[in-house]
Amino acid sequence: MRIEDEIHQKAFKDDYRRLLTNLLFTNNWLNQQLTPFFKEFGLTLQQHNVLAILRGQHPSPVCFGDIQNRMVDRNSNVTRLIDKLIEKGYVTRDICQANRRMIDVRITEPGLRKLEQIDENFPKLFQKLHNLKQDEAVVVSNLLDKLRG
Repeated sequence: MRIEDEIHQKAFKDDYRRLLTNLLFTNNWLNQQLTPFFKEFGLTLQQHNVLAILRGQHPSPVCFGDIQNRMVDRNSNVTRLIDKLIEKGYVTRDICQANRRMIDVRITEPGLRKLEQIDENFPKLFQKLHNLKQDEAVVVSNLLDKLRG
């Protein structure tokens, strides 16, 4: 559906305003799809992002700063996210032996199993994106990369 129809807007002053509105609207729409999906697994989108980062480095640890730099939502409070994941038993936090000022974070076996469970259910989430053909998804993704410069 066109953004004009979604928000009941007759026309935009220019194509860049339309693009900005469409990006913001679509971001909110995506969050409305993602939030309940991850809630089914007892996680938030940001908690899943941290677990995915840790799984990518497993079995090596990742320091807080590296997690923050790699997150999709860089405004997230990494300390709070890690604390919640520790409570759930999905990660551990230790002082780095090489540099005692740094904190090492590792994913646990239960954390890895939780990600496997989510991975098995991703096709259900991705169905919501199948309004786009695969080649169109590539084009949109490449255009978003170009937009960010």
